[in-house]
Amino acid sequence: MQFCPNCKTEYTDEADLCAECGIPLVDKLPEPEPMDVCDECGVDIGLDSDFCPFCGTLFAEDQYSCTKHPIAVATGVCVICQELYCNDCLTKKNGNYLCADHKEVEVSEGWAVIFKTGDYIEAEIVRGKLENAGISTNPRNVGNIATLADGFIDNSLGRTIFKYPVKIFVPTEQYFEALSVVLEYHPGDVQE
Repeated sequence: MQFCPNCKTEYTDEADLCAECGIPLVDKLPEPEPMDVCDECGVDIGLDSDFCPFCGTLFAEDQYSCTKHPIAVATGVCVICQELYCNDCLTKKNGNYLCADHKEVEVSEGWAVIFKTGDYIEAEIVRGKLENAGISTNPRNVGNIATLADGFIDNSLGRTIFKYPVKIFVPTEQYFEALSVVLEYHPGDVQE
């Protein structure tokens, strides 16, 4: 058996390249990197991590200063900008630390809302632009709301009335890259 070192797909011995990734196959996959678990959110993180990139919990044994208040000790990291902040500067929302500049960004399981709209087609255009730029997306609320609203057509009016806009999530670590792509296409409606 052979394996793709990128996507981990298993192939027969006759194959030379991964059909998806286009890279040469290997006989054995490398051993997975040892992981630690965040005590706060339970997500696997690297052993040498100073903070949890998913919830912002600070693990460092050294004391760091707050980005805005140099005399204050940092207690967490904003999951969007990944800056150190003290208790006065952080807001904990749905288990995630967010600074004052990003406290309105909706975050869920390491993903942040970058764009939302009542128009499914517009959401698909933005999703396509993000993915063309190499940014992973996780669209939500893309199902047909006609099943929720008897007789309503799945359109922006129906989504607005029932408050189910299509939301495009991106990984929190790609938020700023995604923000520049979305602002280039659609300067309004960006979740900043």
